[in-house]
Amino acid sequence: MAPPTIQVLINITDHPKSPGDIFASIHAFDAGAFDSLRVTLKSGAPGFGGDSLYLFPDTTEVTLSVDWTVPTGIPAGTPITLSAKVWNLVGFAASDSALLTSQ
Repeated sequence: MAPPTIQVLINITDHPKSPGDIFASIHAFDAGAFDSLRVTLKSGAPGFGGDSLYLFPDTTEVTLSVDWTVPTGIPAGTPITLSAKVWNLVGFAASDSALLTSQ
């Protein structure tokens, strides 16, 4: 059994602004079904970040749209990393991430 595959797709024409939103689409696939998907947002700004855990029992493919709100006061040039990690039913994992900079 092989690890699952995952893609984090972000529209690169959208540059996060403060205040504003980060929109992303996450696609995960595993022929044998996967267990869970964790989406994490980290930034260089105190208090701006978070994570979400999604459970998809017996699912082989999912596309998840996410929308993170960028609060007021995040300085331009702040690094922002959006990551996703998926685990299949036997414990293999795959991850992908995208690095953005606030404008």
